[in-house]
Amino acid sequence: ENDGFDLGAQRREIAENDLPTVKEELGEYLRRLHTGESVADFAPTLGLVSKKERVAEGGEYNLSGERYRESGARQSDWPVVSLGEQEIFSVESGGTPKSGVKEYWNGGVPWITLVDLPAGDFITEITDTQRTISEKGLRNSAAKLLPANSVVVSSRATIGRIGINRIPLATNQGFKNVVIKDINRAIPEYVALALTKLVPTMQAQASGSTYKEIIKSRFSELRIPLPTLEVQREIVAEIEGYQRVIEGARAVVENWQPHIAIDPGWPMVALGEVISLEYGKPLKAENRIEGPYPVYGSNGTVGYHNECLIEGPAIIVGRKGSAGAVNFCETPCYPIDTTFFVRIRERQQLDVRFCYYQMLELELDKVNVQSGVPGLNRNDAYLKTIAVPPLETQQALVAEIEAERALVDGNRALIERFEKKIRDAVGQVWGGGID
Repeated sequence: ENDGFDLGAQRREIAENDLPTVKEELGEYLRRLHTGESVADFAPTLGLVSKKERVAEGGEYNLSGERYRESGARQSDWPVVSLGEQEIFSVESGGTPKSGVKEYWNGGVPWITLVDLPAGDFITEITDTQRTISEKGLRNSAAKLLPANSVVVSSRATIGRIGINRIPLATNQGFKNVVIKDINRAIPEYVALALTKLVPTMQAQASGSTYKEIIKSRFSELRIPLPTLEVQREIVAEIEGYQRVIEGARAVVENWQPHIAIDPGWPMVALGEVISLEYGKPLKAENRIEGPYPVYGSNGTVGYHNECLIEGPAIIVGRKGSAGAVNFCETPCYPIDTTFFVRIRERQQLDVRFCYYQMLELELDKVNVQSGVPGLNRNDAYLKTIAVPPLETQQALVAEIEAERALVDGNRALIERFEKKIRDAVGQVWGGGID
């Protein structure tokens, strides 16, 4: 889950780090082997033990750990059932009518593809679809009309997006769908939640040369714990409460943009009068030294001894590729030759953060975008204008924005916290994990 660093571009250190436990458990396993002790009862918390013969099956030698899990629950306090349990579920595939037959399309039968399940959704509630097919298209294809309140799961290429259809609909062939036959044994909201825990297993068990897909027989073998309806409803209600908190916090994060309202009385100057855009320098991968400082223009970090490491805080502007993209770095950093870095001509007149927030609104990505690889011409960028009020005014406005940013960051932390609550709540019903 965690390697000691966050997933941001600067990879800041965080408290959560699974690697020491991995090292300790691997060391214990190897110690037992070297001393001749039994490893039959060895059960690592962050991994699993698999027979070499199973890894070698089919000659693939695939080292994805999840591939070798059994597709079911262990140590659960509840009965465990497979999705192929025909008294409770029916697993249905999808299909696509022939694209060249006009009367098969736009006939009012809802028909979903992956675009109807956005990547950012935890579980998508489907009440409408972007495309429809006709009754004739339904009859003359492998598509099947699913009753409302089935669970749809993307199973091809992008594996593991999950939704609940609140209207009868069909799906394309990139889905495996769980129709609940016995509503006295399972509710769709719970089944969908349980399947979120099995996404890594689905991905690991998928196969195919052009694109990965989990086949119907494999999907039907997946097993989930099945508590009583009362417990299922309690779990769903708990997680729906967490999800509402996440949705509110995400709305704050996604909609906030730093903005400086320009006072008409402030002097406006050409950008080139107060800053210069300096060229970044080349940095070959073999010349990088491991260190804490980010490289702008390509992924990676560098250490103390690289030349052209500039001091922070710094504004970095894309010159090629991500032309016009504006970034801010608190620490020293290395802008490579596909970027510019900003040098403020007179810092006593222009605060670097105030300059950054204004540059975000200049839409430099639309300045002199050339054919082929987009490029930013700095002379064109210099013609853009920014406001330069008194320095104390700049600093006061920056303080306001930073206070807003802190609240937004708090909402990001809230999202992470409540996503963990959801994982924990789903995990509890499995009684210690999946196997």
